[in-house]
Amino acid sequence: MSCIYPVSSALPAAMRERLARQFAAEPAYAHIGLVLTDLARGFCRSATPVRPALLHHRGALQGGLLAMIADSTAGYAALATLDDEAAADDMATVEFRTAFYRPLVGALALCRARATFVARGMVFCQAEVFAEREEPERLCGEANLTFRRLRGRSGA
Repeated sequence: MSCIYPVSSALPAAMRERLARQFAAEPAYAHIGLVLTDLARGFCRSATPVRPALLHHRGALQGGLLAMIADSTAGYAALATLDDEAAADDMATVEFRTAFYRPLVGALALCRARATFVARGMVFCQAEVFAEREEPERLCGEANLTFRRLRGRSGA
């Protein structure tokens, strides 16, 4: 995945902790078991244990959940592009294109998302969702997303 936006681990500790707490407090994420596994400037990684309640009738992760995982993870990659002083700002998804390559079957759904371009008030991201099984990760889908910065908001 190429990245125009420079990704580094230089996320201030206070900002990283604040975003990690916010991610952990998201009710929908808790409902599906989505957890944050890495967060850096313009980058986010998450994981979800795949359990029977998340599967469709053919035994793979339901596609809407794959899309939710991509959107959620990319949203935090977008938030991680902001300065620490923008703690009250939020992001809203304004465009979202998802491609499904293969059914996600495995014990764990992994997502890596990064900001690819940051413009005034907009952040463009790419997310990849993988199935982790006994073999190497298998790419199951990806998404290209655009987020709009919402200034001075906290909560819903």
